[in-house]
Amino acid sequence: MNKIIKSFLKSLLLVALAILLFWIGYVGFIGGPARAYEREDRLMVEAMMESKGFTEATIIDRFSYDEVYYITEINDDTGNFIFWFNKDLTKTGQHDVVTTEPVHALATNFGMRPEDVSFGVYQDKLVYVLKNKHFEKFVDIDSHNVVYDRGSGV
Repeated sequence: MNKIIKSFLKSLLLVALAILLFWIGYVGFIGGPARAYEREDRLMVEAMMESKGFTEATIIDRFSYDEVYYITEINDDTGNFIFWFNKDLTKTGQHDVVTTEPVHALATNFGMRPEDVSFGVYQDKLVYVLKNKHFEKFVDIDSHNVVYDRGSGV
């Protein structure tokens, strides 16, 4: 009986140690960098709001292609609009508020879920981004034409 209890306690200790190691790995390699990106995003949006004089901004997307862009929705006295900017605030732009819904059918045609459509910036214009492991397509916000196509797709 005593041998069974010792064996059970050793197994329980090993399971607890394995759980602890998985938790440390998650915090160190997955959760930590994600929190660092979230903090950086928040600081960039706050810096943009201060420099542009906006009172309220919500980050919609963080987009990285040729450089990192932040796409935000501004709720201000002047109205609601989408404002995008790069890290240096040297490239900025704005667009009326839109949703990804107009390209959901196009995303479905390419075998993607509508939730996989996001926003991006291509050639100083706001675009929809349809991206999976096989291809990447940028679709113009206004004309819904594909302006960039990389990889394979239907």
